[in-house]
Formats: sequence, C-alpha cells, structure tokens
Amino acid sequence: MHIGCAEEVVRRMNGKQREWLETFRAQQELYRKFGECMQQLLTHLLAEENIPINSITYRVKSVDALAEKLTRPGKDYDSLTEVTDLVGVRVVTHFADDVDRVVRVIDRHFEVDHDHSEDKRPHDPHWFGYSSVHRVCLLSQEMLAKPEYARFAGLRCEIQVRSILQHAWAEIEHDLGYKVAGGIPNSLRRRFSMLAGLLELADDQFMRLRDELSLYSTRVVAQMHDHPESVALDPISLETFIRRSSLVQALDEEISQMRGRPLMGPTKAVLEARVEELQYLGIANLKDLADALEESQELVRSLARQIYRDDRRRGLPMSRGSCLSLLVQVLIGRRENLQEIRALLDR
Repeated sequence: MHIGCAEEVVRRMNGKQREWLETFRAQQELYRKFGECMQQLLTHLLAEENIPINSITYRVKSVDALAEKLTRPGKDYDSLTEVTDLVGVRVVTHFADDVDRVVRVIDRHFEVDHDHSEDKRPHDPHWFGYSSVHRVCLLSQEMLAKPEYARFAGLRCEIQVRSILQHAWAEIEHDLGYKVAGGIPNSLRRRFSMLAGLLELADDQFMRLRDELSLYSTRVVAQMHDHPESVALDPISLETFIRRSSLVQALDEEISQMRGRPLMGPTKAVLEARVEELQYLGIANLKDLADALEESQELVRSLARQIYRDDRRRGLPMSRGSCLSLLVQVLIGRRENLQEIRALLDR
C-alpha cells in the first residue's frame, strides 16, 4: 500500500497507525476545505470586530508529517481525532495587544478544546523565544447546524495567533533550527536574548506610537475650532479639516454634482501631496487654511466651473478635499514671480 511517506517511518508504524494514515490521505480534500472554511470565518469575524490583521493563512498537515508525528517517541494516540493540528490556521496581527482581542473572538465563536490549547507567550522574565497563543477549536453547534458546515463535524483546527514581530522571531528561529531555549549554545544565548528583547521592545513601541497617533487625532478635533492656529498642517490634521469643515463639505458637494462623480477618501497619497503644496504656499496651520479657503471660495467655484464643464470621467469616484486642489491653483495664480509659479507647477 502506497501512502506517500518515507519507508523507514512506515516500518515503525503499527496496523492502526497505517489505517489512520490511509484515512487521512483519503480525506485530504475534506481537511483542505475545512482549513479554507476556518480561514474565511476568521477573516469575516475579525473584520466585524474591526481588528486590523496582517494575514490569515491555513495549511493541512502533509501525509509524511503525520506519519512522523504518529511514530514520534512519547506520542501515543488512541484515534486520529486526537491529533489536533491536522489543520492549522495562523493569524498574524499588526500589534501585540491585538493578539488577546483575536483570542477573545475565537473563544466566543468556536468550541475551544482547552485541554489542548495553550498560551506560549513569555510569562517568565528570563524566558525568550517562540511566542504565540494556540487555540484548538471545533465549529460550534450553531455553525454545524448550517448545511454548508455540517460535513466538518468533529474536525479540529489549531489556530495560532501572534503579532507580526512575534511571527518574524518564530520564522527566523525555526529557520536557524532552534525550537526551544535549551537548544541554544551558551555562547549564543546572550545574542538571542538581546534580539528577543529588541523585538519585544519594538512591539511595545509600535503600540505606543499607534496610541499616541490616536490621541493626537483626538486633540486635533478638540483644537480645530477653538485654537486652529495651534494645529500644524500635516496629513492627520488636514484629513480632520476635510471631514469636519462645513465649507470644504459644501464646496466638495458642489464640485461632485458638477462633475457627476461620487466622493470618496481622501487617500494617504492625496493628503501628503496636498500638505506639501499648501505648506510651500505658506499655509502652516488650520487657521491659515480656513482663512485662505474662506477668502478664495468664489474663485474656487469659478475655477471649478471652467475646468469641469465637460468631465470625461463622470461616474468615477473623486477625492474628498478636491476643493483644496483648486485652492492651491488659485493661490499659485496670485503669485507674481513667474519662476516661482513654474517651480510650484513642477512639484
């Protein structure tokens, strides 16, 4: 019987193990569909929770890998269902604290086999290395009641959840051939510890940056009306201005109707380009911008009517804040120095 694994491994197998291996080989497509199902379910559930995810991937254990696991010293299985990682899903988050958010979603929506689940993140201050949370799950009874999921009854999936930096560590450590701290030669342990510490510090710093950017966005909203002169022009403050200025909204809506194009965005690239242009024209803060737009709004409307009388891209989305692009052109037109105007147009 050909079962697609190395002969020396097959020779070590008993009759039950050979039977399990053949059963698994025959059901590879079912397990692949189960992995695909788990990937799609997690993608949907995490999107509903607004948890930013770097990647969600799945894999089905190969027949050779299962044969090796069944015959590994110290492993004693009574049935194939006791092998809990025949299907594996890996969820990689951008931030370390999102790992716990993902795990809570898993615990709410799936039947978790807690006896075979574990948290491998470091709790010992002297520990370093592989770091992730493992949840062994089955589909819930509510899910299995749906016809499209019924065939997956009894199938288990091991879900690994880790941050992108934890993932980088695990991949590099695996590539170097070390899976546990005890396998590191003493002469290299210090360097491994330093690298693990750097990655953990980087995870913490990325979370702090995210939180500080969020706090900055909140401050911009609070200061925009009371002290706009104190809010420097940058992509974050400009986006806030575009979304909250009643004049921007009114002008954008007029231009949108004129062009027959729906509003969207703005994108990061548009914001960065507009900030660079406005700063070059002397617009340093939100008060400068609000004053310039208020003063030039009729010229912006007039320019829009001239430029967009026949828009060939009708129906295609246009960026919110498009009136500021016209404002830039109005401000350029007020410049008297021809060389300066050319420099602005070339940017």
